[in-house]
Amino acid sequence: MKKDYSQSACQVRVRVWPLYGAAFAMAISLNVLWTAMPFIIRNIGGTEEHVGYTWAANMLGYMLCLLFAAAMLGHLNARRATRAATAAMFLATVVMMVVVRHVLASPDAHRELGNAVLIWTIIAAGILAGSAMSLFWPFLMAWVSADYEGIVLNRRLGTYNGMWSAAAILGPSVSGALVESSTLSPISVGAGGLALCFVLLCLARDECAGTAASLGTLDAPQVSLDESVLLRFKWMARIALFCSWACLGVSRTQFALLFTDLGFSKTQFGIMITIFGVCNFLVLTGAGRLGFWHFKLAFLLGAQLILAVPLFLMIFGRTLWFFVPAFMIMGFAFGFAYSSHLYYGACGSRKRSIRMAIHEVTLSLGVVVGSGAGGYLSGNVGDYWPYWFALIVTGVGLAAQMVLWIALTKQDGQNIR
Repeated sequence: MKKDYSQSACQVRVRVWPLYGAAFAMAISLNVLWTAMPFIIRNIGGTEEHVGYTWAANMLGYMLCLLFAAAMLGHLNARRATRAATAAMFLATVVMMVVVRHVLASPDAHRELGNAVLIWTIIAAGILAGSAMSLFWPFLMAWVSADYEGIVLNRRLGTYNGMWSAAAILGPSVSGALVESSTLSPISVGAGGLALCFVLLCLARDECAGTAASLGTLDAPQVSLDESVLLRFKWMARIALFCSWACLGVSRTQFALLFTDLGFSKTQFGIMITIFGVCNFLVLTGAGRLGFWHFKLAFLLGAQLILAVPLFLMIFGRTLWFFVPAFMIMGFAFGFAYSSHLYYGACGSRKRSIRMAIHEVTLSLGVVVGSGAGGYLSGNVGDYWPYWFALIVTGVGLAAQMVLWIALTKQDGQNIR
């Protein structure tokens, strides 16, 4: 008996909308909170190093727990895992809210400013939130992409990417305006986004949730893939993803402080990140709808090369005419690196949650390196050293991509002979 695929696809679309909504709500929460975090830390007396360490610690907790989750927790029910993660992140955000409120509302506020214990309490809460997040994104991505391959997989991932990247457009501009008027309000909005995310996860009824969409065989048309070519593109995309997030780690932390020190407002910084988000959204959505870029070497190398341009603009720029194009260009290159690794990583894989965990480990490692090293260099060497460091990382990444391509192509040629 022939299966009615059109009716089945319609039912899946109805079931999957809360998952897309959950991705949007989580991304709103994260973008509002972490766009404002450099200013929150500074407003309670933190240093440039504290600013860098806060996001680096958050992503370090995420990365380490991702490694554990990928190795030990692939069997978990995706619905339960994502709900538990959201609840724990909500708790961590409430802790941040209590600490900041204590500092700002204390009768001896001048004594509490710069209190190392309170600042490190926020950093510790960030570690808890990052650790819990390891049970959210990989499982949600595996849940969304379950049992799909080829063009259908690309489109489903494209819709998913469109949702969280749309939130990345809205979140930063809201965050900049909020932190301009109140240090506490971005944290409150972040907590509200997490609450909404939890409700949407409770509404999700996708039948693939039971096994985290990672353990069974794929119930989808199989796509013929050249494994050696896929391996080359997968690793080159991994390098691009790492480098793009290292650049983002620098620009979202240290550049926030440098930007305001140059005389610009926090609201303007939020708008800059919104511009980045718009360009990222356009590339993610377009890449998810079109497949002409699949397995084309020039696109990956081009994206890696383009990453250097915004860093030069940040180093030598002093006006918005430099900084706006910098964030536009970074958004385009960043979006392509993200889409590439997500597609090549999921392509042909039967254990999607493990592939998604690798994807998230790679990007979080980029943030740890970019944000952590950026904070140290800015606090101990000079204000512009974080961007020179990111340039070095990008250049080394480009060289590594070319060496990898040549070495693996030569190896394939020897195997054929």
